[in-house]
Amino acid sequence: MNRNTIPLFLWVLSLLLTVNTPSLQAQYMTNITLNKPAYLTYEAVEATVTINNRSGADIVMGGPNGQSWLTFAVIAPNGNAVPSMQFQADDNMIFKSGTSISKKVLISNFYTFSEYGTYSVNASIYHPPSQQYYGSNRARALFTDAKPFWEQSYGVPVDQPNAGQIRRYTISTLRDTERTWLYVRVLEDKTNLKLTTFSLGTCILVADPQITVDSNNKLHVLFMAVPHIYSHVIIDTQGKLEKRRYFKELETNRPKLVVQNDQTIDVQGGEPYDPTAVAAKPKARSVGQRPPGL
Repeated sequence: MNRNTIPLFLWVLSLLLTVNTPSLQAQYMTNITLNKPAYLTYEAVEATVTINNRSGADIVMGGPNGQSWLTFAVIAPNGNAVPSMQFQADDNMIFKSGTSISKKVLISNFYTFSEYGTYSVNASIYHPPSQQYYGSNRARALFTDAKPFWEQSYGVPVDQPNAGQIRRYTISTLRDTERTWLYVRVLEDKTNLKLTTFSLGTCILVADPQITVDSNNKLHVLFMAVPHIYSHVIIDTQGKLEKRRYFKELETNRPKLVVQNDQTIDVQGGEPYDPTAVAAKPKARSVGQRPPGL
């Protein structure tokens, strides 16, 4: 090649790269968000992945060689990648040009968030025509632990799975930048193995949560979820949310947990409250006045 043609060759190559690179990057516009900025270790983590098809053509979504068209990369606080546990996206689908799809994935079913510190998560979407994965932004979340302010051991009843096992309920709070979250955790009493960890929702500590265990060893918690609205939750011995009800305080008549004559636990005071009915009215309360998720 003539020495005089080298600069021209490099200029043409640079121009081609400049023209082609944006088109490759623009096939998908992908964004990932997590449902909270802060978590307790072992808590469920939900990611929402939003994808916009900017390729100019309809695409049959599917991964290479039968693999998933959606993958995640999770980096632990120590900088190491967290191994995936066989995550698989939905079956193939047609992704229309110019449209967006949004997918919620409980990524804690496939990755373990057990360390203290900041994890980072990003998603990659496979584009069959170009045979490439296109990445999203990187979402970050802080994982910590909290000392329980209430705990009680109990035995699993004979008619339940793991009957006879001694477990322990614990209740704690976690504060993020805006709100305070109330948590329940179930552990094996002897080994402190964490069996389940989840949030009961946001909690206003103007009134202390009321907590007790009934005659069937189920956990009852009554707490203020939003101003003047109380949430009563029942957790079964397996660590699952069995029931949730809401009550509204009436002036100085606040809801409270009481033991009935038959030794069952119930709520006395205030009045039953249905957030869904309030939301259906034309002059509904603002979102900030309703319990989270309703």
